[in-house]
Amino acid sequence: MLHNTWRGYSLLCAALLAAVSPLYSPTLVLAGAIIWLTVLSASAVLPRRARNQSLGLLLLGLIGMFYSLLYGASISWLKLVQSNTVLLSMLYAVSFLSLVASPNATSKQRRLPTGRRGLLSTLLATHLFGAIINISSVIMVGERLKAYRAIDLHLVRSLSVAFGLCALWSPFFASMAYTMALVPGMDLYTVMLMGMPISALGIALLYWQSRHTAAGLTGYPLQGRSLVLPSVLALIVIGAHELWPHWPIPIIIVIASLCIVNLILLLERRWHLAYQHCQQQLGNHTSTSAIFLAAGVFATGLGQLLQVMPISLPFADYGPSQASLVLFFSLVAARLGVHAIIIMAILNPLLSTLNPPANLLAMTYLAIWGIGMSINPVSGTLLTIQGQFGIKGSHLARTNLGLTGLLYGLVCGAFFLYSI
Repeated sequence: MLHNTWRGYSLLCAALLAAVSPLYSPTLVLAGAIIWLTVLSASAVLPRRARNQSLGLLLLGLIGMFYSLLYGASISWLKLVQSNTVLLSMLYAVSFLSLVASPNATSKQRRLPTGRRGLLSTLLATHLFGAIINISSVIMVGERLKAYRAIDLHLVRSLSVAFGLCALWSPFFASMAYTMALVPGMDLYTVMLMGMPISALGIALLYWQSRHTAAGLTGYPLQGRSLVLPSVLALIVIGAHELWPHWPIPIIIVIASLCIVNLILLLERRWHLAYQHCQQQLGNHTSTSAIFLAAGVFATGLGQLLQVMPISLPFADYGPSQASLVLFFSLVAARLGVHAIIIMAILNPLLSTLNPPANLLAMTYLAIWGIGMSINPVSGTLLTIQGQFGIKGSHLARTNLGLTGLLYGLVCGAFFLYSI
């Protein structure tokens, strides 16, 4: 318990140092060093899968870097230390939003919607909550509904897909932060505007497929903070980015998230929850941090290796047809259990050699993450659902395949529409 508390405060310190890095850049290196040391201190207690994946990525990345050094390549070790630091800092800060996004005592007493209205409300609530508090939304909605209905395969299928669609547009999602790190030339607003309609159509498909079984079913209420909080955060981030365009958007999200959470907790006299979060929850992010840090090393090593050993791709440019092909094989890899972080870390050094349109490449990566997580039997989302509700991730992944095919078609259509 003591070690987890120490790790929680260390990760918060790293996030705060990253937040001031636009004013004094050396703090970003210090933040990266703190994250590395925190993860290394937790290496013995990391889940076996996360530890094995991280070690594998680290080993491959280091081999690529040292091999490229033999051929005269140069590596910025300080840049390597701070790799994915901004992304991880954003994840730590956003995790505090769960303290104010959860329903309060008043909202818990409200009458829950039923039938088709309850179904639609549940899908939208899962999606909007998920856009800011990540997988916690699925647990929160599922636990609330457990008191009124059985948590069956059909329900968790809807929750998992509705949650995964957040990755296509939410700036508070890990997928967007990682994509911005890989594709610095992307335009956030353009990519969000392309992802939002796809998410809306995906939720409409979920509703259409489930409408006949919704009679008499209790749903989750879409009221209060589930509507206000995402809107307020988005407006703050957009406004701040217009005022300070040189500040990275993930840094703005770190500052906005922490300020909003502290303000609400102070007004509601619940600031002790922030202490509890640091002591009990924040330290649990070490497994995710390990994979992201290792992916940064792997991507750097692969990128350096490609400079001394160029690989020819089967296509010479990157358009909607190539994006559709890349997405298809990436989803096949996701179905086989390969994490989206690893897929993107492998693809980016290869596709970057084609000088692809930044927004199209970003849309591809977000689709790999958002669609792939619901068919990957060992994704964090499906494993969380399996542990929380007892429904096997492998069974849920198979069930989601049909809808994934439809979503794949929608995304490919968006690729071609964007490229017109």
